[in-house]
Amino acid sequence: MSVIRDAVETWKRRVADLEKQIAPLADEAEQLRSAIAKLEAIEPARGRRRAPSATGRQRAPSRRTATQSNARAPRGQNRRAILDAIKDEAKTAGDVAKETGIGRPTVSTTLTKLVSDGAAVKAKRGYKAA
Repeated sequence: MSVIRDAVETWKRRVADLEKQIAPLADEAEQLRSAIAKLEAIEPARGRRRAPSATGRQRAPSRRTATQSNARAPRGQNRRAILDAIKDEAKTAGDVAKETGIGRPTVSTTLTKLVSDGAAVKAKRGYKAA
């Protein structure tokens, strides 16, 4: 059994090393996505106009507020924010959701994935970073 345990520990160390190597690249990609989104919001792409409706009337603009946005967070951003929230002490999904502003269902699902990935552990009450 120690051979298996040694192999698992070796793989865990390798995964940690790889995550350290790709973290700066993931952060840069996230920053670029954010910059692109901001620029596209300022100057929408040319040629992307809505086709007129069947009645020929223009559609009223959406009244969506900033808090109602259905835009997704950049890849890995929620995971990092959740890990950062649980790095010092164990917290429940509700606690993490309040602290980060991420929806509770998203936090709960992400915490479950973090546990299965080995990045977090289930605590007596809540979750803690591994």
